[in-house]
Amino acid sequence: MKLEWLEDIVAIFESESLNEAAARRYLTQPAFSRRVRSIEEYLGVELMDRSRKPARPTETLIEQEDRLRALSADLKGLVVDLRKAERQVSSRIVIASQHAITTAVMPQLISERLAQLGYKIRLRSANRSECWGMLITKEADVVVTYKSLAELSRPAEEYAEELVMSREDLVPVGAAGLRDQLAAGKLPLIGYPTDVFLGRLLETEVMPEIHDRFDIDIKVETALTVAAMQIATTGVGIAWIPASVLHTLPARAPLTVFSDILPTPRVATTATRLIGRKSEAETRIWALLSGG
Repeated sequence: MKLEWLEDIVAIFESESLNEAAARRYLTQPAFSRRVRSIEEYLGVELMDRSRKPARPTETLIEQEDRLRALSADLKGLVVDLRKAERQVSSRIVIASQHAITTAVMPQLISERLAQLGYKIRLRSANRSECWGMLITKEADVVVTYKSLAELSRPAEEYAEELVMSREDLVPVGAAGLRDQLAAGKLPLIGYPTDVFLGRLLETEVMPEIHDRFDIDIKVETALTVAAMQIATTGVGIAWIPASVLHTLPARAPLTVFSDILPTPRVATTATRLIGRKSEAETRIWALLSGG
């Protein structure tokens, strides 16, 4: 049985519903339900009593709770020990970053600062919740993600330490011809799903300021910032793009900035790592990320 399946079952034990268990596993409820179905098909037994609302573990599963918890902990510990040993031997550092940061920030950061240390850097790209999931499961040593300024004002998690690498604008951009539509109160939008960071940020910090001023028409929705930027160059609509990502756009495909009309929130690029004993390689990488 896969380790992730064991961790899914433990999450079920520790939650009052499948929705809560899905949140613990950084998954949507439908995706988590599909995972549970896969485990049931593999084992040939039902794990959830779906006649109850919300669905709860079957008595068969509950009887094996202690064994499953112990098996999950032992296997997780083994995986962590093997990964730590491998990274220490090879001086490899694993950094997980959001897709837009991977594209716009990490190449220059690696070439100008991190590569000089001589360590082997493995760069993994994912959405924000997946990056944090990799940190918690120790699949990554450091995660580099965006945070809203409102999030920065909250206390950090007790198990992690965080540093702010930079701050930048989230810029509304589109083809120059869209200014006439904005003047007429129409906003063709290239949006982000609400289950990703930029989608939630637009929903909480942009939409409240503009929903009374514009007739908003979502033309297309994508979780990939670079894709949203490229679509914006075609004139389809306006997208909110981190300023650092805009700098990756070729000069032959100019975009007009509409910050004089539309809200322009700020975001921070942050690095996060777990608290605890660190290797020399991790310590030196962290110092460079902090500007040291």
